[in-house]
Order: sequence, then C-alpha cells, then structure tokens
Amino acid sequence: MQEAELEEYVRKELRSRNFPAVWSMLLYGQYVEEVVVGGLDPEWLVDRAREIRELLASRPADKSAGAAASASGPDAGEERMWALSQLVARQVAEDPDVVTFRAAYLPDGLIARAEVEDWINKQADRDGERTSDVSFTIPPGTTVQWDGPVPQFDPPIAAVTTGVHFSSRLLAYALPGDGGVRRRTVTANGGLDRLGRLGETLASTFGWQPAQATVFVLTGVPPMISAVRAKVPAVKVRYEFELDWARRITLDVDPGASSQEVVEAFERARAEYHQTGRRRTSVKHLRLAAFAGAEHADQPWAERFRLWNEHFPKWAYPHQSNFRRDAAAAQRRLLSP
Repeated sequence: MQEAELEEYVRKELRSRNFPAVWSMLLYGQYVEEVVVGGLDPEWLVDRAREIRELLASRPADKSAGAAASASGPDAGEERMWALSQLVARQVAEDPDVVTFRAAYLPDGLIARAEVEDWINKQADRDGERTSDVSFTIPPGTTVQWDGPVPQFDPPIAAVTTGVHFSSRLLAYALPGDGGVRRRTVTANGGLDRLGRLGETLASTFGWQPAQATVFVLTGVPPMISAVRAKVPAVKVRYEFELDWARRITLDVDPGASSQEVVEAFERARAEYHQTGRRRTSVKHLRLAAFAGAEHADQPWAERFRLWNEHFPKWAYPHQSNFRRDAAAAQRRLLSP
C-alpha cells in the first residue's frame, strides 16, 4: 500500500476531525514508513493513530509552530522580541543558502502565506516519487571503500540481517491559522528535501522552529522568536506501560527574558502534561512504592505485608488488603503522575 492510499485508509478508519495533526505525528514518528517499506500491517498504523489521537486531544495547540512577527507592529509586552525577529529575518534573507534556494526555486519571487501548500504540492510533483532511507548494521570485519560517491563493501554483503531501520525525509511547515505543525514526506535530494534541510539549519542557528523557517524561505514573513521556548516530550506510543516519570521539560531562555516570562512558559509546559495540580507523594508512600514494587517484589503479598509491618511499625497496616491497595496506588502515582 502506497503512502497516499495508506493515508486515506487510516483517515476512514479514524474518522477524526484532527486527522491532519495525527497524520503529521505518524509521519514524524516514522510509523508510516514502517508500514510502507517495513512491511507492518496497516491495522497496526490505525492502532498507533488512535493512541496519538487520544494523546493529542489532551494537549493544547502549539501556537508558536508557525507564528509570525506581525507586520503592523508588536503586541503589548512583546516589543523586544518583535524587533529582534524583524532584524534577524532581515539578516537571514541575505544568507547565501537562502538566496541560492530562492533563485533556483522561486524565480518569480516570494509567494504569499496562503499559497504555501499549493507551492509545496506542485514542487512535490516536480520532485517525483517518494523515497525511503534505510540504515543497517555492517557485519564485523566488513570495511567500506568508496568508488567516487559509490560505497563498496569488502567482503560483499550477501544479506542484511541486523539493525535494519527505515525512515523518510520530512518537510515541516504551517499555514495561517494552524495550531500545530504540518509535515509531508519528500523525495531525497529534491527541492522539498533541500528546503527541509535548509529550514532545519536556519532553525537551529537562529532560534526558529523548522516550520517557521520553511514559511520564511518561501514567503519572507519574519518568524516570531520566543523569549522562552519550552521543549516538551514527544508523543510516545510504542510502550506497554506509561513513561510519564521519564518526561522532562527543557526551557530555552533568551538572556533578555524576564523572570515572569520564564515562569509563565514553564507553567504552560507543565500544564500540557497535567502536572499543575499534582499531589506530592508522602515519604511513607514513596517508601511503600519501592518496598512493595521493587525491593520485595519477588515475595508473595503476605510476606511483603509481614516484612513491611516488621520494618516500619509506625506505618504498620492492620489488614493486608489495605497494604496492597496503598502499595499499588503509590506505584501508579509515582510512575504515572
């Protein structure tokens, strides 16, 4: 099943108004590639889509994904970042890679933001059929020799048996009014692939997001630089147990940001993962979670109950049922707050 057919199949199965965002995350997580090239069943992708839909339903829209600095002037309190955004965009417009790309792919000049998706669709037709990348583990003792750009393995590899991974190259962009990032698969070394790689470079250099950089290269609209950017965990759906405990929030702070801006950015990011009203776990219940769930997990519950009351008489339980209930709840609260 080709990507376009697979997209339509998942769309019909999912019946979700938020399908573009779900499909974007399926592409971003390389789940689509696992089906198109890796041979997994389409129903597996539908299951991943349902899980992502549920996760996205509880997350606020990413308003910064395609945010642009208003041409009419800054909003109150954003004067500094607005001015900085204008100056940075003016400098980036003279970047040799940007100038070269625009000369090659935008011979008639920059386009309007509303025309971005139409331009991308037309360029995709010019680039040709989608491609996939594959990486694999080279057997021990194998060396790589280059004949110009062509690699040759010595000794030759008859079959690839380990470390095979499929991936696709993606272009991130956003349209006016979008609450998140759009992505699409691109052809290796085509115009969209070149645009995507240029966008990634600009984003990492100038404090933009890749979707903002894509729009800037095509339209010249200055991206709005954030005083504080919060990086939150990506959607994870490949595990049979929750990984909330492993999530960390990273703040990328401009030196000129105020302490209030930092606090507000952190609170928004924390709220995204429902941590704002989180109860603190008592010392007793922290100790109980480790005692019953790890230190003595190989013992029957009756023995764990006896050992707990012996080691912690001040926290002793009169009934095993209450002990088991509290131990299970303590573990859930710690692992999946």
